[in-house]
Amino acid sequence: MQKTNKPFGWADKIGYAFGDIANNFTFNFVAGFLMLFYTDVWGIDPKVVGGLFLTSRIVDAFTDVGMGRIVDKFKGNKDGKFRPFIKWGAIPVAFAGFLLFQTGLKDMSMTFKLVYMYASYIFWGSICYTFINIPYGSMASAVTADPDQRTELSTFRTLGATIAGLTIGFITPMLLFKANPAGGEDILLMGRFPLVAGAYGILAVVSYMICFTGVKERIKLNNFKVAEDLPKTKGIGHVLLNRSLISVIVMAILLLMAMLLVGSMNAYIFRVYFQNGKGMALAGLFAQLPMLITAPTAMKLGQKWGKKEASTFGFLFSAAVYILLFILKVKNMYVFLVGTSFAYFGLGIFNTLTWAMITDVIDDLEIKNGRRDDGTVYAIYSFARKLGQALAGGLGGFALTMVGYVSGATTQTQEVAMGIYTVATLIPAIALGVSGLVTWLIYPLDKKTVAKNVKILNEKRA
Repeated sequence: MQKTNKPFGWADKIGYAFGDIANNFTFNFVAGFLMLFYTDVWGIDPKVVGGLFLTSRIVDAFTDVGMGRIVDKFKGNKDGKFRPFIKWGAIPVAFAGFLLFQTGLKDMSMTFKLVYMYASYIFWGSICYTFINIPYGSMASAVTADPDQRTELSTFRTLGATIAGLTIGFITPMLLFKANPAGGEDILLMGRFPLVAGAYGILAVVSYMICFTGVKERIKLNNFKVAEDLPKTKGIGHVLLNRSLISVIVMAILLLMAMLLVGSMNAYIFRVYFQNGKGMALAGLFAQLPMLITAPTAMKLGQKWGKKEASTFGFLFSAAVYILLFILKVKNMYVFLVGTSFAYFGLGIFNTLTWAMITDVIDDLEIKNGRRDDGTVYAIYSFARKLGQALAGGLGGFALTMVGYVSGATTQTQEVAMGIYTVATLIPAIALGVSGLVTWLIYPLDKKTVAKNVKILNEKRA
């Protein structure tokens, strides 16, 4: 294990933030623009793309959990138990993200494009991104044992993701689109996709190295009972049957489905429904700026009310905003943007607290099972978040097909425009509303329970 006497401080928090900046330079770009690339550059049917996202999650069910077990069994080296994977995986995940957006292949046969699409997407998401993201997320447990400091790490991780989201959401549309001199929908600059993907990949590598340098591991988790003699399936079963993990997984799937569906629909709702491609850039600002404001206050809300209680309020508030947008059928783009920004204030609460909630779940599992499963728990949770991403992409692709969207067409009908608006408002409202109910009625780790668990573990490790 890494040896350090340096106390927890700003270097850890800023370094951990840069880890998720790095993650989201590829993740957010893929989530927001890969569907558009496949449909409008390569001319692939949206439902076929949706099938790709769903199929790849089957692969993730094996690679995510497998990587979690690898991390749990890895004894560590001079850099620690989790940090080495960040150094090893930085360049591969950035390069894999670059391979996804190859405009030069658009004239190849459809068979070639489909094979390449599946191979490159699974290589990026199921292998390279998993290799670095599972250890990164698991690392919080080894950085500090203090629950308040872990909440700070969760907050800074959210701030990092928000910074990357702002960069990608605001700058990318300006790089990939230009105004149409004849009016109507903006023109997509297809040849710029590889350049943008390459630039984000370089920024991701630099950010990963800042994370590797700044964060230090202090807790020797291998000192706790791991029970490695248990059969692998039985060990995973002990994790999966935990009520707290099941409920937080459901919350994450529904949250990601809502957030990423909205993100992927932005490429269509502003160009088709509002007939204003500049709204795509503004949407990134109106979505991410509330998260910057929410992140610092979410920690205080979690400490005062409890993470469960604060997240319940946030989910239900956001659901109410999207229901209102759906009912009103807003015609003014700026009114719509303001409405969505209010929704992001609410969902930002859980999005900030979720990583601290996972450490609560890991502690709860240790009390119930008498073993540490940091990597496995985070791997299962990561798979759940990817499943939410896939459902958003799959649902978005199938929904576009159902409303009659024609890939590559210069204009779409009014019926298609209205259908896109419905998808972008009603589905998030339902997903967030159900998330709020799950948090309120099923998730067991309220403020009192978490405090009790912390006390038990402190006594155990004293």
